[in-house]
Amino acid sequence: MIIQRKALDLNSPVPLYYQLQEHIRALIEEGQLAEGSHLPTEAELAGQFNVSRATVREALRGLAARGLIEKRQGVGSIVTHSRIDEILPGLASFSAEMQARGFKVTSDVLEREHVVPPARVLNALHLPPETTVVKVRRLRFVNEKPFLISTSYLPPEVSLDEDFSGSLYELLENVYGYRITAGRTSIEAGLSDDLEASLLDTEPNKAVLRITWLALTDRNDPIEYSETTYRGDRYRYVVQLHR
Repeated sequence: MIIQRKALDLNSPVPLYYQLQEHIRALIEEGQLAEGSHLPTEAELAGQFNVSRATVREALRGLAARGLIEKRQGVGSIVTHSRIDEILPGLASFSAEMQARGFKVTSDVLEREHVVPPARVLNALHLPPETTVVKVRRLRFVNEKPFLISTSYLPPEVSLDEDFSGSLYELLENVYGYRITAGRTSIEAGLSDDLEASLLDTEPNKAVLRITWLALTDRNDPIEYSETTYRGDRYRYVVQLHR
């Protein structure tokens, strides 16, 4: 395979390996190198770009660290995927956001039960101690690949017999009459634990995004609190700022 060639600047203070890494990264993110594509071998890339194999190896290492390629023994380097961006601020549900962009979203419901949640959840939902709520834990897939694990806490009147595989926003609005108009979120970097790694089909101690979300109604009442773990190599938030 021959990929689009770009002359590397030998006089630039930017290392050659980084120039090559960013060139291939751009081709992946622009869709010119599709998911599943095999990159040329280290020797072929070295010949195409007139650099050493050590330079190529370092560039590929950087791409692998970003989750853009996967190096497989006996197979070579394969383009895995580019990250899916979600733009903030936004109030569309994850299902609606992904489906609007042409992605197929499915869910496995891992847990559904009545619980007394941790104090942080009760405080966020403005509920008194020992209040029982509905807890729903789901593993969500995008285009049949594990993408995130979400744990949501919902009002106690929500029935455990509901179909929780789709949008919880649509459920709360269409079935229970809540109108969600605002929210607050926090985003933290983290490392996957053993259970998260198993569910997300990755390895322990891989980068993840931990996102906490509180949905508010048109009366400014908190209605849903969720804690979600996203695969860090498949997702990122983009924040729009205006002056």
